[in-house]
Amino acid sequence: MAATVLDARAAMEQSLDAVAEAGIDIVPVVFARLFAAHPQDRAMFHNPGASEGAMVTEIMTMLLAQAAGEPWVPMMMRHQVATHHDHGLIPVERYRQTLDLFIDVLAETAGPRWLPAHEQAWRGEVDRLSALIEKHY
Repeated sequence: MAATVLDARAAMEQSLDAVAEAGIDIVPVVFARLFAAHPQDRAMFHNPGASEGAMVTEIMTMLLAQAAGEPWVPMMMRHQVATHHDHGLIPVERYRQTLDLFIDVLAETAGPRWLPAHEQAWRGEVDRLSALIEKHY
């Protein structure tokens, strides 16, 4: 299993190189799509300039840390779910939708450099993180 974890993490990091080479800031893309799908969510972001970038960074960090087997991920995810309850009722499926949207933006930004191994690694971690979120919801 350790080799699989390392392989997933390596594939994820490789995909981020492809995203970075595209030279596109993914934060506005992620949030344009999120707000197009769920316009009511815009009200939850009191300081969009700071909170949107922080949220994308948190998503990426949690998925990469989980892939690396970091032991703090479950505790931090429990904290994130509790913190998000302060913003109002967020349907549990919205978490998965947002994670999937994030991966979609990564894949589209990387373009032809996005490989099946990248897709498999990221989606596998989204599955695991989604299960963790549901556990703490």
